[in-house]
Amino acid sequence: MSKNDLRWQLDSSEIAAGDHRWPDRRVLMLAGLWILVVGGLFAFAVTVNLFDWLYQVTRAHEDWQLDEVLALLLCVGVVSLVFLAIRTRQLGREIKRREAAERLAHDSARHDPLTGLANGRRFREALAHAIESAVQSRSNCAVLFIDLDRFKPVNDMHGHAVGDEVLIDVAQQIAQAAPAGATAARLGGDEFGVIVSAVPGRESVLFLSQRLSRDISKVRQVGEVQLEVGATVGIAVFPDDGENAEALINAADQAMYAAKPSRRGLSGRGDLQNSAIAN
Repeated sequence: MSKNDLRWQLDSSEIAAGDHRWPDRRVLMLAGLWILVVGGLFAFAVTVNLFDWLYQVTRAHEDWQLDEVLALLLCVGVVSLVFLAIRTRQLGREIKRREAAERLAHDSARHDPLTGLANGRRFREALAHAIESAVQSRSNCAVLFIDLDRFKPVNDMHGHAVGDEVLIDVAQQIAQAAPAGATAARLGGDEFGVIVSAVPGRESVLFLSQRLSRDISKVRQVGEVQLEVGATVGIAVFPDDGENAEALINAADQAMYAAKPSRRGLSGRGDLQNSAIAN
């Protein structure tokens, strides 16, 4: 899921140029109120015979040129109403533009700009919410920490542009493998995290970690270069491995490093399914 993915990014053209649709419900309500006011004034004028009285006054005082004065006032009123309608529409566009900018700023503060996944801040918020839901429903939730293996040589040999493409592709694979309702995040560098709510058992989380490791370890084509990176996954399950967010994060992080191929004397090839449960 790249940063251009429409599942989380707002339309920047709406922010740059404003919303060119007609005003929203509030503006339409204001326009309707003005129509009711004008209609009420017209009905009042008819009821009190205001137009007949004006006609008699203009006929009785033709030398005052009241016709021209009333025509001028009418033109001023029409122009004012037109200006008010235009200004109301402009204000509606400005309100929409500012609201869209605020939504984008709020969204960007909680998402990784490169991959489009949640960032560390959003990850911790989602984990706290998952723990709270698990406590209320007396169920489990799990945290998966994913660290890429052999990623540093990709940056060193092929440059950061190719490395970024690899990170974006890995993020897409994580987002696709994550179950519905899960939160996938890039925690920094080549580390990712997944929060899974309502976990039926440790076996299901272990199966997910093996799938992630297998999918990420597939050979990928970036331009004219074929690249292969691996993935090591650490798992922590609430409440067995920790009763709060910090404890779960530390447990998953420790499990991930315990599962690293280098710590077990393994070569770290892509066909090895490297994962560990915290306890």
